[in-house]
Amino acid sequence: MQDVWPSDIPVLIVGGSLNGLSAALLLARRSVPCLLVERHPDTSIQYKFRGISPRTMEIYRAAGIEDEIRARDLIDDRAASIARVKNLSAPDISWQGVPWSDTSDLGSTPAATCDQDQLEPILRAHAERFGASTRFNAELVSIEQDDERVIARIRCRATGALHTVRASYLIAADGTESSIRDRLRIGRHGPGVLQHWMNVIFETDLSATLEGRQIRAVFVLDINGTFVPRGDGRWLMAVQYAPERGERPEDFTASHCEDLIRRGAGRSDVKVSIIDARQWDAAANVADRFVAGRVLIVGDAAHVMPPTGGFGGNTGIQDVHNLGWKLDAVLRGVAAPGLLHTYDQERRPTADATMAQALARLQAWFKDPSRRLPPAEPIVDDNHVIFGYRYRAGAFIDDESGDIRDVFENPREPSGRPGSRAPQMMVEHNGTRVSTIDLFANQWVLFAGPRGDVWRNAIRTVPTARAFEVMDYQTGRNGNLHDVHERWSKLFGADADGAVLIRPDGMIAWRARTASHPGAGFGDVFEHLSFKSPASMNR
Repeated sequence: MQDVWPSDIPVLIVGGSLNGLSAALLLARRSVPCLLVERHPDTSIQYKFRGISPRTMEIYRAAGIEDEIRARDLIDDRAASIARVKNLSAPDISWQGVPWSDTSDLGSTPAATCDQDQLEPILRAHAERFGASTRFNAELVSIEQDDERVIARIRCRATGALHTVRASYLIAADGTESSIRDRLRIGRHGPGVLQHWMNVIFETDLSATLEGRQIRAVFVLDINGTFVPRGDGRWLMAVQYAPERGERPEDFTASHCEDLIRRGAGRSDVKVSIIDARQWDAAANVADRFVAGRVLIVGDAAHVMPPTGGFGGNTGIQDVHNLGWKLDAVLRGVAAPGLLHTYDQERRPTADATMAQALARLQAWFKDPSRRLPPAEPIVDDNHVIFGYRYRAGAFIDDESGDIRDVFENPREPSGRPGSRAPQMMVEHNGTRVSTIDLFANQWVLFAGPRGDVWRNAIRTVPTARAFEVMDYQTGRNGNLHDVHERWSKLFGADADGAVLIRPDGMIAWRARTASHPGAGFGDVFEHLSFKSPASMNR
Protein backbone atom coordinates (compact mmCIF):
# COMPACT_ATOMS: atom_id res chain seq x y z
CA MET A 1 0.00 0.00 0.00
CA GLN A 2 1.13 3.52 -0.73
CA ASP A 3 2.21 5.38 2.39
CA VAL A 4 -0.48 7.89 3.38
CA TRP A 5 0.77 11.16 4.83
CA PRO A 6 -1.43 13.52 6.85
CA SER A 7 -1.89 16.84 5.08
CA ASP A 8 -2.90 18.68 8.25
CA ILE A 9 -1.57 18.00 11.73
CA PRO A 10 -1.56 20.02 14.97
CA VAL A 11 2.16 19.48 15.61
CA LEU A 12 4.95 18.59 13.17
CA ILE A 13 8.22 17.46 14.76
CA VAL A 14 11.34 17.65 12.60
CA GLY A 15 14.08 15.42 14.02
CA GLY A 16 13.64 11.88 15.30
CA SER A 17 16.48 11.58 17.75
CA LEU A 18 16.31 11.75 21.54
CA ASN A 19 14.46 15.06 21.94
CA GLY A 20 12.13 14.74 18.97
CA LEU A 21 11.06 11.26 20.02
CA SER A 22 10.56 12.44 23.61
CA ALA A 23 8.38 15.28 22.32
CA ALA A 24 6.32 12.84 20.25
CA LEU A 25 5.83 10.55 23.24
CA LEU A 26 4.80 13.32 25.64
CA LEU A 27 2.41 14.90 23.12
CA ALA A 28 0.89 11.56 22.14
CA ARG A 29 0.22 10.71 25.77
CA ARG A 30 -1.74 13.97 25.96
CA SER A 31 -3.69 12.89 22.84
CA VAL A 32 -2.14 15.69 20.79
CA PRO A 33 -1.86 14.44 17.18
CA CYS A 34 1.68 14.84 15.88
CA LEU A 35 3.84 13.76 12.95
CA LEU A 36 7.58 13.20 13.37
CA VAL A 37 9.96 13.18 10.40
CA GLU A 38 13.61 12.10 10.54
CA ARG A 39 16.11 12.05 7.68
CA HIS A 40 17.96 8.94 8.89
CA PRO A 41 16.41 5.56 8.05
CA ASP A 42 16.28 4.43 11.68
CA THR A 43 17.08 5.42 15.24
CA SER A 44 20.67 6.04 16.39
CA ILE A 45 23.35 3.33 16.34
CA GLN A 46 25.80 5.43 18.39
CA TYR A 47 25.77 5.53 22.19
CA LYS A 48 26.16 9.31 22.63
CA PHE A 49 23.64 10.18 25.36
CA ARG A 50 23.55 7.57 28.13
CA GLY A 51 23.16 9.09 31.61
CA ILE A 52 19.49 9.80 32.37
CA SER A 53 19.30 12.16 35.32
CA PRO A 54 16.85 11.50 38.16
CA ARG A 55 14.80 14.53 37.09
CA THR A 56 14.52 13.16 33.55
CA MET A 57 13.68 9.73 34.92
CA GLU A 58 10.74 11.34 36.75
CA ILE A 59 9.49 12.48 33.34
CA TYR A 60 9.97 9.06 31.77
CA ARG A 61 8.43 7.36 34.82
CA ALA A 62 5.30 9.51 34.41
CA ALA A 63 5.31 8.58 30.70
CA GLY A 64 5.15 4.89 31.62
CA ILE A 65 8.53 3.75 30.25
CA GLU A 66 10.66 3.51 33.39
CA ASP A 67 10.61 -0.29 33.59
CA GLU A 68 11.74 -0.74 29.99
CA ILE A 69 14.59 1.72 30.48
CA ARG A 70 15.79 -0.01 33.64
CA ALA A 71 15.61 -3.40 31.91
CA ARG A 72 18.33 -2.09 29.58
CA ASP A 73 20.34 -0.49 32.38
CA LEU A 74 23.45 -2.69 32.38
CA ILE A 75 25.32 -0.53 34.89
CA ASP A 76 24.09 -0.19 38.48
CA ASP A 77 24.61 3.54 39.01
CA ARG A 78 24.10 3.20 42.73
CA ALA A 79 27.08 0.84 42.95
CA ALA A 80 29.25 2.07 40.06
CA SER A 81 32.02 4.59 40.64
CA ILE A 82 33.94 7.19 38.65
CA ALA A 83 37.73 7.08 38.79
CA ARG A 84 40.70 9.09 37.60
CA VAL A 85 43.84 7.09 36.76
CA LYS A 86 47.11 7.34 34.84
CA ASN A 87 46.00 4.13 33.12
CA LEU A 88 43.89 1.17 34.17
CA SER A 89 46.95 -0.78 35.38
CA ALA A 90 48.45 2.04 37.45
CA PRO A 91 48.36 1.49 41.22
CA ASP A 92 47.11 4.95 42.16
CA ILE A 93 43.38 5.45 41.70
CA SER A 94 41.58 8.67 42.52
CA TRP A 95 37.93 7.89 43.19
CA GLN A 96 35.64 10.74 42.23
CA GLY A 97 32.28 11.65 43.66
CA VAL A 98 29.46 9.83 41.89
CA PRO A 99 26.83 12.26 40.59
CA TRP A 100 23.18 11.52 41.16
CA SER A 101 24.09 8.66 43.52
CA ASP A 102 21.42 9.23 46.19
CA THR A 103 18.52 11.49 45.37
CA SER A 104 15.76 9.52 47.08
CA ASP A 105 14.96 12.52 49.30
CA LEU A 106 14.65 14.78 46.24
CA GLY A 107 12.75 12.73 43.68
CA SER A 108 10.61 9.68 43.15
CA THR A 109 13.12 7.63 41.16
CA PRO A 110 16.90 7.36 40.76
CA ALA A 111 19.04 8.04 37.71
CA ALA A 112 19.52 5.39 35.02
CA THR A 113 22.16 4.45 32.49
CA CYS A 114 20.67 3.64 29.09
CA ASP A 115 22.63 4.19 25.91
CA GLN A 116 20.93 6.24 23.22
CA ASP A 117 20.78 3.35 20.77
CA GLN A 118 18.74 1.47 23.38
CA LEU A 119 16.60 4.40 24.54
CA GLU A 120 15.42 5.76 21.20
CA PRO A 121 13.57 2.57 20.11
CA ILE A 122 11.69 2.62 23.44
CA LEU A 123 10.64 6.22 22.89
CA ARG A 124 9.61 5.54 19.30
CA ALA A 125 7.58 2.43 20.10
CA HIS A 126 5.62 4.11 22.87
CA ALA A 127 5.07 7.32 20.92
CA GLU A 128 3.59 5.28 18.06
CA ARG A 129 1.55 3.17 20.49
CA PHE A 130 -0.11 6.32 21.82
CA GLY A 131 -0.90 7.60 18.33
CA ALA A 132 2.09 9.60 17.11
CA SER A 133 2.90 9.18 13.41
CA THR A 134 6.57 8.76 12.47
CA ARG A 135 8.28 8.90 9.09
CA PHE A 136 11.95 8.01 9.04
CA ASN A 137 14.12 8.40 5.93
CA ALA A 138 12.27 11.65 5.22
CA GLU A 139 13.86 15.08 5.07
CA LEU A 140 12.55 18.60 5.32
CA VAL A 141 12.85 20.51 2.05
CA SER A 142 11.28 23.85 2.95
CA ILE A 143 9.09 25.61 5.49
CA GLU A 144 7.06 28.77 5.48
CA GLN A 145 4.68 30.14 8.07
CA ASP A 146 1.98 32.74 8.54
CA ASP A 147 -0.27 33.73 11.44
CA GLU A 148 -2.33 30.56 11.15
CA ARG A 149 0.01 27.67 10.29
CA VAL A 150 3.36 26.29 9.21
CA ILE A 151 3.61 24.74 5.74
CA ALA A 152 6.36 22.15 5.34
CA ARG A 153 7.49 20.30 2.23
CA ILE A 154 9.04 16.92 3.02
CA ARG A 155 10.81 14.49 0.70
CA CYS A 156 10.73 10.73 1.16
CA ARG A 157 14.37 9.79 0.60
CA ALA A 158 13.55 6.27 -0.59
CA THR A 159 11.12 7.26 -3.34
CA GLY A 160 11.82 10.96 -3.90
CA ALA A 161 8.11 11.73 -3.39
CA LEU A 162 7.30 15.20 -2.03
CA HIS A 163 4.63 15.72 0.62
CA THR A 164 3.13 18.97 1.86
CA VAL A 165 2.18 19.07 5.53
CA ARG A 166 0.30 21.92 7.19
CA ALA A 167 0.79 22.16 10.94
CA SER A 168 -0.43 24.50 13.63
CA TYR A 169 3.04 24.36 15.21
CA LEU A 170 6.44 22.94 14.31
CA ILE A 171 8.97 21.63 16.84
CA ALA A 172 12.51 21.93 15.49
CA ALA A 173 14.49 19.04 16.98
CA ASP A 174 16.90 18.76 14.06
CA GLY A 175 20.16 18.87 15.97
CA THR A 176 23.20 21.04 16.43
CA GLU A 177 23.43 22.11 12.80
CA SER A 178 19.71 22.81 12.63
CA SER A 179 18.63 23.80 9.13
CA ILE A 180 15.40 25.19 10.55
CA ARG A 181 17.23 27.50 12.93
CA ASP A 182 19.41 28.67 10.05
CA ARG A 183 16.42 29.24 7.75
CA LEU A 184 14.82 31.39 10.44
CA ARG A 185 18.11 33.31 10.74
CA ILE A 186 18.34 32.69 14.46
CA GLY A 187 21.86 33.28 15.70
CA ARG A 188 23.66 31.59 18.56
CA HIS A 189 25.77 32.88 21.41
CA GLY A 190 28.51 31.10 23.32
CA PRO A 191 32.13 30.12 22.78
CA GLY A 192 31.36 27.68 19.95
CA VAL A 193 33.56 24.67 19.18
CA LEU A 194 35.97 24.07 22.05
CA GLN A 195 37.51 20.65 21.59
CA HIS A 196 37.62 17.91 18.99
CA TRP A 197 36.93 14.32 20.05
CA MET A 198 36.68 10.82 18.67
CA ASN A 199 34.17 8.30 20.02
CA VAL A 200 35.45 4.76 19.56
CA ILE A 201 33.21 1.79 20.35
CA PHE A 202 35.12 -1.41 20.94
CA GLU A 203 34.79 -4.93 22.31
CA THR A 204 37.32 -6.03 24.88
CA ASP A 205 38.13 -8.46 27.64
CA LEU A 206 38.92 -5.63 30.06
CA SER A 207 37.26 -5.96 33.45
CA ALA A 208 34.69 -3.28 34.28
CA THR A 209 36.05 -3.09 37.82
CA LEU A 210 38.99 -1.44 39.58
CA GLU A 211 40.00 -2.62 43.04
CA GLY A 212 36.83 -4.70 43.02
CA ARG A 213 34.61 -1.65 42.45
CA GLN A 214 32.35 -1.44 39.41
CA ILE A 215 33.29 1.37 37.03
CA ARG A 216 30.85 3.84 35.60
CA ALA A 217 33.51 5.92 33.85
CA VAL A 218 37.28 6.37 34.08
CA PHE A 219 39.28 9.50 33.21
CA VAL A 220 42.55 8.18 31.75
CA LEU A 221 45.40 10.68 31.91
CA ASP A 222 47.77 8.80 29.58
CA ILE A 223 45.41 9.36 26.66
CA ASN A 224 43.63 12.51 27.97
CA GLY A 225 40.35 10.72 27.45
CA THR A 226 37.67 8.59 29.03
CA PHE A 227 36.79 4.90 29.12
CA VAL A 228 33.14 3.98 29.66
CA PRO A 229 32.06 0.32 29.98
CA ARG A 230 28.64 -0.46 28.61
CA GLY A 231 28.18 -3.65 30.62
CA ASP A 232 27.89 -6.15 27.74
CA GLY A 233 31.57 -6.44 26.77
CA ARG A 234 31.49 -3.25 24.71
CA TRP A 235 33.22 -0.07 25.83
CA LEU A 236 33.38 3.50 24.64
CA MET A 237 36.64 5.44 24.44
CA ALA A 238 36.32 9.21 24.07
CA VAL A 239 39.65 10.83 23.25
CA GLN A 240 40.68 14.29 22.14
CA TYR A 241 42.64 15.26 19.04
CA ALA A 242 44.10 18.67 18.22
CA PRO A 243 44.05 19.95 14.60
CA GLU A 244 46.50 22.69 15.63
CA ARG A 245 49.02 19.89 16.21
CA GLY A 246 48.25 18.39 12.82
CA GLU A 247 45.97 15.67 14.20
CA ARG A 248 43.01 14.61 12.04
CA PRO A 249 39.99 12.28 12.33
CA GLU A 250 41.45 10.18 9.50
CA ASP A 251 44.41 9.37 11.74
CA PHE A 252 42.17 7.23 13.95
CA THR A 253 42.65 4.02 12.02
CA ALA A 254 41.79 0.72 13.65
CA SER A 255 45.42 0.12 14.59
CA HIS A 256 45.80 3.62 16.08
CA CYS A 257 42.62 3.20 18.11
CA GLU A 258 43.79 -0.18 19.35
CA ASP A 259 47.10 1.37 20.38
CA LEU A 260 45.32 4.12 22.32
CA ILE A 261 43.10 1.62 24.09
CA ARG A 262 46.06 -0.55 25.12
CA ARG A 263 47.95 2.54 26.26
CA GLY A 264 44.95 3.58 28.34
CA ALA A 265 44.69 0.07 29.73
CA GLY A 266 48.39 0.05 30.58
CA ARG A 267 48.72 -3.39 29.01
CA SER A 268 49.78 -4.69 25.62
CA ASP A 269 47.90 -7.99 25.85
CA VAL A 270 44.38 -6.54 25.94
CA LYS A 271 41.92 -8.00 23.44
CA VAL A 272 40.49 -5.17 21.33
CA SER A 273 38.05 -5.21 18.41
CA ILE A 274 37.02 -1.83 16.99
CA ILE A 275 33.29 -1.57 16.21
CA ASP A 276 32.86 2.06 15.23
CA ALA A 277 34.76 5.37 15.35
CA ARG A 278 33.16 8.79 14.85
CA GLN A 279 34.30 12.36 15.24
CA TRP A 280 32.41 14.93 17.30
CA ASP A 281 33.04 18.38 18.69
CA ALA A 282 32.68 19.54 22.26
CA ALA A 283 30.90 22.83 21.69
CA ALA A 284 28.88 25.33 23.65
CA ASN A 285 26.19 27.47 22.04
CA VAL A 286 22.68 28.63 22.87
CA ALA A 287 20.21 29.93 20.28
CA ASP A 288 19.27 33.59 20.61
CA ARG A 289 15.60 32.65 20.43
CA PHE A 290 13.74 29.43 21.17
CA VAL A 291 10.47 30.64 19.62
CA ALA A 292 10.01 32.11 16.14
CA GLY A 293 6.36 32.54 15.27
CA ARG A 294 4.90 29.03 15.22
CA VAL A 295 8.28 27.30 15.30
CA LEU A 296 9.60 26.06 18.65
CA ILE A 297 13.26 25.06 18.93
CA VAL A 298 14.31 22.29 21.32
CA GLY A 299 17.28 20.14 22.30
CA ASP A 300 20.57 20.44 20.41
CA ALA A 301 18.96 22.81 17.92
CA ALA A 302 18.38 25.20 20.84
CA HIS A 303 21.51 24.54 22.87
CA VAL A 304 24.61 22.40 22.72
CA MET A 305 26.98 21.88 25.59
CA PRO A 306 29.92 19.59 26.35
CA PRO A 307 29.00 16.26 27.94
CA THR A 308 30.77 17.01 31.22
CA GLY A 309 28.09 16.79 33.88
CA GLY A 310 25.68 14.92 31.63
CA PHE A 311 23.42 17.96 31.31
CA GLY A 312 22.95 18.35 27.54
CA GLY A 313 20.50 15.61 26.58
CA ASN A 314 18.67 15.91 29.87
CA THR A 315 18.18 19.64 29.33
CA GLY A 316 16.62 18.91 25.93
CA ILE A 317 14.19 16.37 27.37
CA GLN A 318 13.15 18.92 29.97
CA ASP A 319 12.62 21.42 27.13
CA VAL A 320 9.95 19.25 25.55
CA HIS A 321 8.46 18.44 28.95
CA ASN A 322 8.02 22.19 29.50
CA LEU A 323 6.54 22.58 26.02
CA GLY A 324 4.17 19.60 25.90
CA TRP A 325 1.51 20.79 28.32
CA LYS A 326 1.65 24.32 26.87
CA LEU A 327 0.99 23.11 23.32
CA ASP A 328 -1.84 20.94 24.61
CA ALA A 329 -3.45 23.89 26.42
CA VAL A 330 -3.15 26.20 23.41
CA LEU A 331 -4.42 23.64 20.90
CA ARG A 332 -7.43 22.85 23.12
CA GLY A 333 -8.22 26.55 23.42
CA VAL A 334 -7.69 26.58 27.16
CA ALA A 335 -4.81 29.04 26.79
CA ALA A 336 -3.91 31.72 24.27
CA PRO A 337 -0.84 31.36 22.01
CA GLY A 338 1.04 33.82 24.21
CA LEU A 339 1.59 30.94 26.64
CA LEU A 340 4.06 29.40 24.16
CA HIS A 341 6.34 32.41 24.39
CA THR A 342 6.98 31.52 28.03
CA TYR A 343 8.87 28.49 26.72
CA ASP A 344 11.62 30.87 25.58
CA GLN A 345 11.41 32.94 28.77
CA GLU A 346 11.86 29.87 30.94
CA ARG A 347 14.13 27.51 29.07
CA ARG A 348 16.65 29.82 27.39
CA PRO A 349 18.10 31.31 30.63
CA THR A 350 18.15 27.80 32.09
CA ALA A 351 20.12 26.56 29.07
CA ASP A 352 22.60 29.44 29.43
CA ALA A 353 23.23 28.66 33.09
CA THR A 354 23.44 24.91 32.52
CA MET A 355 25.89 25.39 29.64
CA ALA A 356 28.10 27.44 31.96
CA GLN A 357 28.14 24.57 34.46
CA ALA A 358 29.08 22.04 31.77
CA LEU A 359 31.93 24.34 30.68
CA ALA A 360 33.18 24.71 34.25
CA ARG A 361 33.40 20.93 34.58
CA LEU A 362 35.11 20.55 31.19
CA GLN A 363 37.82 22.95 32.28
CA ALA A 364 38.26 21.25 35.63
CA TRP A 365 38.40 17.68 34.31
CA PHE A 366 40.37 17.78 31.03
CA LYS A 367 43.40 19.43 29.52
CA ASP A 368 42.61 22.17 27.02
CA PRO A 369 45.14 22.03 24.19
CA SER A 370 43.09 24.44 22.06
CA ARG A 371 42.92 27.06 24.86
CA ARG A 372 39.45 28.07 23.73
CA LEU A 373 37.60 27.63 27.01
CA PRO A 374 36.25 30.79 28.64
CA PRO A 375 37.04 31.53 32.30
CA ALA A 376 35.24 28.95 34.38
CA GLU A 377 32.35 29.79 36.65
CA PRO A 378 32.27 28.27 40.16
CA ILE A 379 30.99 24.72 39.96
CA VAL A 380 27.51 24.28 41.41
CA ASP A 381 26.46 20.96 42.93
CA ASP A 382 25.00 18.56 40.35
CA ASN A 383 21.70 18.26 42.20
CA HIS A 384 21.28 22.03 42.23
CA VAL A 385 21.53 21.99 38.42
CA ILE A 386 19.28 18.95 38.00
CA PHE A 387 16.51 19.77 40.49
CA GLY A 388 17.09 23.36 41.59
CA TYR A 389 16.74 25.46 38.44
CA ARG A 390 14.42 28.45 38.83
CA TYR A 391 12.69 30.48 36.17
CA ARG A 392 12.98 34.26 36.35
CA ALA A 393 9.91 34.92 34.20
CA GLY A 394 7.26 32.84 32.48
CA ALA A 395 3.98 31.05 33.11
CA PHE A 396 3.80 31.71 36.84
CA ILE A 397 2.98 34.51 39.26
CA ASP A 398 5.88 35.39 41.52
CA ASP A 399 5.14 36.40 45.10
CA GLU A 400 8.53 37.83 46.05
CA SER A 401 10.12 41.16 45.25
CA GLY A 402 13.54 41.43 43.66
CA ASP A 403 15.25 39.55 40.88
CA ILE A 404 16.44 35.99 41.21
CA ARG A 405 20.21 36.28 41.22
CA ASP A 406 21.04 32.60 41.27
CA VAL A 407 19.38 30.43 38.65
CA PHE A 408 20.00 27.37 40.83
CA GLU A 409 18.86 26.81 44.40
CA ASN A 410 19.67 24.00 46.80
CA PRO A 411 16.83 21.49 46.31
CA ARG A 412 17.35 20.26 49.87
CA GLU A 413 16.50 23.77 51.06
CA PRO A 414 13.71 24.65 48.61
CA SER A 415 12.24 28.13 48.50
CA GLY A 416 8.78 27.09 47.30
CA ARG A 417 8.93 30.20 45.14
CA PRO A 418 6.79 30.23 41.99
CA GLY A 419 8.98 29.39 39.03
CA SER A 420 10.82 26.65 40.92
CA ARG A 421 10.24 22.89 40.93
CA ALA A 422 7.72 21.70 43.49
CA PRO A 423 9.76 19.73 46.04
CA GLN A 424 9.05 16.12 46.83
CA MET A 425 6.89 15.42 49.85
CA MET A 426 6.06 11.93 51.08
CA VAL A 427 2.34 11.53 51.72
CA GLU A 428 -0.16 8.79 52.41
CA HIS A 429 -2.95 8.68 49.86
CA ASN A 430 -5.76 6.12 50.09
CA GLY A 431 -3.67 4.11 52.54
CA THR A 432 -0.54 4.05 50.36
CA ARG A 433 2.67 6.00 50.88
CA VAL A 434 3.55 7.88 47.70
CA SER A 435 5.76 10.73 46.49
CA THR A 436 3.93 13.90 45.48
CA ILE A 437 6.13 13.84 42.35
CA ASP A 438 4.28 10.72 41.21
CA LEU A 439 0.87 11.77 42.51
CA PHE A 440 0.86 15.17 40.82
CA ALA A 441 2.57 14.25 37.54
CA ASN A 442 1.18 15.60 34.23
CA GLN A 443 -1.72 17.56 35.73
CA TRP A 444 -2.55 20.89 37.31
CA VAL A 445 -2.77 20.55 41.08
CA LEU A 446 -3.88 22.87 43.87
CA PHE A 447 -2.02 21.69 46.97
CA ALA A 448 -3.29 23.18 50.22
CA GLY A 449 -1.86 23.07 53.72
CA PRO A 450 -3.65 21.38 56.66
CA ARG A 451 -5.79 24.46 57.33
CA GLY A 452 -6.15 25.48 53.69
CA ASP A 453 -9.74 24.27 53.16
CA VAL A 454 -10.76 27.66 51.83
CA TRP A 455 -8.51 27.32 48.80
CA ARG A 456 -10.02 23.99 47.76
CA ASN A 457 -13.51 25.41 48.10
CA ALA A 458 -12.61 28.55 46.17
CA ILE A 459 -10.95 26.89 43.19
CA ARG A 460 -13.97 24.71 42.52
CA THR A 461 -15.97 27.82 41.66
CA VAL A 462 -13.54 29.14 39.03
CA PRO A 463 -14.56 28.18 35.44
CA THR A 464 -11.01 28.59 34.10
CA ALA A 465 -9.71 26.20 36.75
CA ARG A 466 -12.25 23.64 35.55
CA ALA A 467 -11.02 24.14 31.98
CA PHE A 468 -7.49 23.45 33.18
CA GLU A 469 -8.83 20.31 34.94
CA VAL A 470 -7.17 21.26 38.22
CA MET A 471 -7.04 18.51 40.85
CA ASP A 472 -7.12 19.60 44.47
CA TYR A 473 -5.26 17.99 47.33
CA GLN A 474 -4.86 18.95 50.97
CA THR A 475 -2.81 17.65 53.86
CA GLY A 476 -4.12 17.18 57.36
CA ARG A 477 -7.29 15.97 59.02
CA ASN A 478 -9.64 17.71 56.58
CA GLY A 479 -7.61 16.77 53.54
CA ASN A 480 -7.09 13.74 51.34
CA LEU A 481 -3.34 13.41 52.07
CA HIS A 482 -1.34 12.70 55.20
CA ASP A 483 1.95 14.60 55.44
CA VAL A 484 4.16 11.73 56.57
CA HIS A 485 7.05 13.87 57.85
CA GLU A 486 5.05 17.08 58.54
CA ARG A 487 7.14 19.17 56.17
CA TRP A 488 4.48 21.16 54.30
CA SER A 489 5.43 24.61 55.58
CA LYS A 490 9.19 23.99 55.40
CA LEU A 491 9.10 22.72 51.83
CA PHE A 492 6.67 25.23 50.33
CA GLY A 493 7.38 28.34 52.41
CA ALA A 494 3.71 28.71 53.34
CA ASP A 495 1.69 28.63 56.53
CA ALA A 496 -0.72 25.85 57.38
CA ASP A 497 -3.53 27.84 55.76
CA GLY A 498 -1.58 28.49 52.56
CA ALA A 499 -1.59 26.76 49.18
CA VAL A 500 0.39 26.32 45.97
CA LEU A 501 -0.66 25.74 42.39
CA ILE A 502 1.56 23.24 40.56
CA ARG A 503 1.82 22.99 36.78
CA PRO A 504 1.77 19.72 34.80
CA ASP A 505 5.58 19.89 34.46
CA GLY A 506 5.98 19.99 38.24
CA MET A 507 6.83 23.69 38.51
CA ILE A 508 5.10 25.98 41.00
CA ALA A 509 2.83 28.48 39.20
CA TRP A 510 1.39 30.39 42.17
CA ARG A 511 1.62 30.44 45.95
CA ALA A 512 -0.51 31.85 48.75
CA ARG A 513 1.52 31.94 51.94
CA THR A 514 -1.63 32.41 54.07
CA ALA A 515 -5.42 32.56 53.66
CA SER A 516 -5.57 36.26 54.51
CA HIS A 517 -7.69 36.86 51.39
CA PRO A 518 -9.49 33.57 50.81
CA GLY A 519 -10.28 32.96 47.19
CA ALA A 520 -9.51 36.53 46.17
CA GLY A 521 -8.18 36.78 42.66
CA PHE A 522 -8.35 33.08 41.79
CA GLY A 523 -10.08 33.90 38.54
CA ASP A 524 -7.37 36.46 37.78
CA VAL A 525 -4.70 33.85 38.51
CA PHE A 526 -5.96 31.58 35.74
CA GLU A 527 -6.63 34.44 33.36
CA HIS A 528 -2.99 35.40 33.87
CA LEU A 529 -1.68 31.86 33.42
CA SER A 530 -3.82 31.23 30.32
CA PHE A 531 -2.66 34.49 28.69
CA LYS A 532 -6.25 35.34 27.82
CA SER A 533 -6.40 38.60 29.73
CA PRO A 534 -5.15 41.75 27.94
CA ALA A 535 -2.51 42.32 30.63
CA SER A 536 -1.04 38.84 30.35
CA MET A 537 -1.07 38.87 26.55
CA ASN A 538 1.02 42.05 26.55
CA ARG A 539 3.74 40.57 28.76
